[in-house]
Amino acid sequence: MEMAEKIIGSLIYGDHPIPKRGRAWKDRLKVPVAIGLVLLVIGGLAYKFANFQEERRVKLFMTAVEGGQYDDAYKNWDADEHYTMKDFLEDWGKEGYYSKGMHEARVVDSNGKGGAVVVYVAMDNFKRPVALLVSKETMKLSFSPVNKYGQ
Repeated sequence: MEMAEKIIGSLIYGDHPIPKRGRAWKDRLKVPVAIGLVLLVIGGLAYKFANFQEERRVKLFMTAVEGGQYDDAYKNWDADEHYTMKDFLEDWGKEGYYSKGMHEARVVDSNGKGGAVVVYVAMDNFKRPVALLVSKETMKLSFSPVNKYGQ
């Protein structure tokens, strides 16, 4: 009975707590927007560095080719008895198909494809980037069967 009198008394005499004033929309959105921006930055960095190891392997390969260190470059290639050092030099040697007239090569893009990553290399002697496939398991390179920039 006392509880009911308190409620009625507060309604009659104005003895009730004053409600808090609501926060402005600007203040309400600060935290969610900040969290969203942080997640966006983290997502962007994760996307940029997702294929870091594979891209680095291709950079090392291209540096070896540019420097004429063909034995080191061939060790990084996914070669078998069908793709010999002679074949490799026809493609990547001093007068090779891909390396003839090349002065500079740089990684421009990469895409994950299951157990491998396709890394795109822009070379100053080709109009379009060359697609190289890097196995995630062995970190060996080979030619990619797909190239989103065309052949």
